[in-house]
Amino acid sequence: MIRSFNRNTVASFGNDSFSVQFNHAVDFCKDWLSGKDQFAFHTSGSTGTPKKILLNRTQLEASAKATINALQLAPDENIFVCLNTQLIAGTMMLVRGMMLGCEIHIDEPTSDPLRNISENHEYSFASFVPMQIHSVFSDNPENLSKLNRFRNILIGGASINSLLEKKLSALTTNIFHTYGMTETVSHIALQRIGKEDSFTILPGVEIKTDNRNCLEIKAGSTDNKWIVTNDIVELENEKKFRVMGRADEIINSGGLKILPQKIEKALLETLSGLNIHIDDLFISSEKDEILGERIIAVLCCPTISKTDKIRIFEKMTTIVSKYEVPKEIYSLPFFEKTSSGKTDKLRTIELLKK
Repeated sequence: MIRSFNRNTVASFGNDSFSVQFNHAVDFCKDWLSGKDQFAFHTSGSTGTPKKILLNRTQLEASAKATINALQLAPDENIFVCLNTQLIAGTMMLVRGMMLGCEIHIDEPTSDPLRNISENHEYSFASFVPMQIHSVFSDNPENLSKLNRFRNILIGGASINSLLEKKLSALTTNIFHTYGMTETVSHIALQRIGKEDSFTILPGVEIKTDNRNCLEIKAGSTDNKWIVTNDIVELENEKKFRVMGRADEIINSGGLKILPQKIEKALLETLSGLNIHIDDLFISSEKDEILGERIIAVLCCPTISKTDKIRIFEKMTTIVSKYEVPKEIYSLPFFEKTSSGKTDKLRTIELLKK
């Protein structure tokens, strides 16, 4: 059941039999309205152990103002929150609503985020993770009309593959892929899906690269301190960048440094062309006596036949170099996820060993 409130009514709510999600949202909003200055969050843990960080009120305000200005959000917004409000993405939806003074509608963070809203809903602004959007397209056709009724939609927390991007591009509403992390207090850049091929930074954000070509970020949301990321990027100009991959995921195979993200895009193109359907995939590596590391592909699907593997290998050689073609393809019926909905690659690979 969806629960609603705004900054004028939240103070009247008490802790009763409402959901954990709703009670946490109300508790946060009460703390916010009382002037609390510091808030604790945990990083996503998609590439390691989650860590606790403290963010101050000024950082959260700076992040919210940047998004409000970039999207030209107004006090008449109807905000739909179906992300976990204990994580930064869900929390920032609350902060934006508090600062706008608009209606905020809370639902449970599930893989089926539109299940409780009608086709003629009046929500104008929402944020989802790719896993939720994948479910939207997999479920009832009326879900597409539900998405189109929003004025602005954010999708973040993980990469968006080319298959999902193509489906999203067919929608008529404003849909943005976000770039950010807990340390930057949610997103610091947006990419209009179907309209742009690079991220544009929000107002008040500065970017540069280090000697690894990894992105560095400075903004009010980072307390005006430079944050060093592990994301390898190409700077288009001082305001735009493309993400090429992660420095901590580079595969050293036979002395060559290979970015998994490039191979993932090629593999998605291959699977689509061969009409092989999967739910998700990622590129990783395993130890090899000759190469040191050899590239592997992990597909989220019930099984993959030997014949299909051969077809994939043959097609991949026409798209990437022979050194970038996966040496083995594994399949799993499901991928392990972090609490924020990202694929937990380390735990998923452990499943292959069982």
